[in-house]
Amino acid sequence: MTTTAPRLLQVRRSERITPRMIRITLTGDELTGFPGCGPDRRVKMFFPVEGQERPAVPRASTGGPVWPAGEARPTIRTYTVRRFDEGAGELDVDFVLHSGHGPAAAWARDARPGAWVGVSEPGGRWTLDPAAEFHVVIGDETAMPAVATVLEAIPPQVPAVAYLEVADTDEEQRLPGSAQVHWVHRGARAAGEPMVDAVRAATYPDGRGQAWLAGESAAVKELRGHLIGERGFDRRAVYATGYWRAR
Repeated sequence: MTTTAPRLLQVRRSERITPRMIRITLTGDELTGFPGCGPDRRVKMFFPVEGQERPAVPRASTGGPVWPAGEARPTIRTYTVRRFDEGAGELDVDFVLHSGHGPAAAWARDARPGAWVGVSEPGGRWTLDPAAEFHVVIGDETAMPAVATVLEAIPPQVPAVAYLEVADTDEEQRLPGSAQVHWVHRGARAAGEPMVDAVRAATYPDGRGQAWLAGESAAVKELRGHLIGERGFDRRAVYATGYWRAR
């Protein structure tokens, strides 16, 4: 089986979505044919390290990726495609600026038009259940790009509710779809705790539901158990991903 080489793309523009989130729009000839449409599509991003203008990316081979000899390996992180517009030749990726800024967020903060980055083919296993009678979407700011794509995929006639934890009112953003969105402000509390409390106190419609949740790992694990064990969700209808660990 032959792997697919990452695509080398360049920054077209950047936009501050909230005080702690930046949207980077990428473009380039290698974006042609990118299969980026659909909910919760995740990519590996290859960021240049010190001394590099472009990141070193592996070439495809039947034996797996082959890295260029003598070049430093890039920093690699996983992100969700927020928007892909084939006609405009644009790919949007949103970055959260955590305290201390990791290498990927630091790159996004400083990226200027023309800056290079590598992007893998997208993956993702979540699919909308057309038979679900309602949907529950749960996440924190790290999950917001994926949350937006999931909300876009839910038909407007199907009831949907979202519980989204962010730092404060300034971090709320406009989201697509017709779900009833509940913003949960973290304030000085530990990450994940306000989201867990809000979801545990929630009421849901009758019927068979489908749930998507992502964010801080311990909170996601607890809420997955809550939805299956206490709310009666079929475990196959609960898609849960821990994006990061607070402790």
